[in-house]
Formats: sequence, C-alpha cells, structure tokens
Amino acid sequence: MHRLIVSAAVLITLVGTAARAEEGTMRVRLGDLNIREEAGAQVALRRIKAASSNFCGEGQVYRSVEGTTNIRKCRKTMTDKAVAQLGAPLVTALYTPATSSPTELARR
Repeated sequence: MHRLIVSAAVLITLVGTAARAEEGTMRVRLGDLNIREEAGAQVALRRIKAASSNFCGEGQVYRSVEGTTNIRKCRKTMTDKAVAQLGAPLVTALYTPATSSPTELARR
C-alpha cells in the first residue's frame, strides 16, 4: 500500500542548486503507470527525466559553459533524487546503468 501511494507522484524539493537558486518542487505524475512492469518503469523514467529537464531550465539559452554545466548537474541531481525517492526496483535498474560506473554499483 505504501508503494502505491509513493508511486502516485514523486515530489522532490530542491534548495540552492547551481542552476536554480530558488526553492522549488519537482512533481512527476506516475499514478497511471504500473512501475512493476518494464514498460511502465520505462515511461516513469522518461517522465522523471523530462520533469528534471523542465525543472532545471533546459531549453534556456546559456552563453557560457558554466550555465550549461549547471543545468546538467541540476538534471542529474533531480533525477537521482526522484529515482531514489520512488524506490521502484525496475526504474532504478533502468536508470542506474546510465549513471553509475561498475565500481559505484559494487559499493552498493
């Protein structure tokens, strides 16, 4: 029952990232998905990534490498937090290979 409530929406609050200095909450709607099946987990991960891009301001034009780097850091931080907070094994498995080295996986 607890997992069902958590999967309805992932809410992440971020304070003071480099790309976004103000407080904010990233919302991802997942209640219509069965995240225990691969197809649902894939859609959930796409929604999380899209929400982090939107939250962190992707699409804005930055004329500096620093601005672009800050957006990438923000996106990764928000995606990491959302996947961790969701706690869905399939979503985590789909996300982890793209973000962790074999050494990091071995430490877990």
